[in-house]
Amino acid sequence: MTLVTTSRRSTTESRAIARDLAFAIGARYLARGKRGLRDLTDTDLSFFILSQEEKGLILRWYHHGKTIYERRILKVERKKREGLITRGAVTSDPDLMQSLIKICPVFKDQRTEVYLTIDGPQRSQTILKMEKSA
Repeated sequence: MTLVTTSRRSTTESRAIARDLAFAIGARYLARGKRGLRDLTDTDLSFFILSQEEKGLILRWYHHGKTIYERRILKVERKKREGLITRGAVTSDPDLMQSLIKICPVFKDQRTEVYLTIDGPQRSQTILKMEKSA
């Protein structure tokens, strides 16, 4: 199973996004506390970390202790979801889509910019605009 957590010094925003991401992809959310990367790797082979850094909010995905995906989040939009819930993720990022398809349903977003849309509990929806890969 995949795990979603935040950096040790998390923000309210990063915790909310992490909880919604865990809910959407069927992963487990874990409050980070003082756990290091080695502790997380011992807990789960695959985990996401949302961290607030000087350059902004960063989404990283680790598998077997190695970073397999990393993007800076440029914009976060949280809104009330209209219509039916989407279990899984909606993304325009082919790299993320290819990796996520192994753990949850993934749907293609037709936008040219890099987006990740996740439906959280209680009719919430989070839309992340992310930096393109180099």
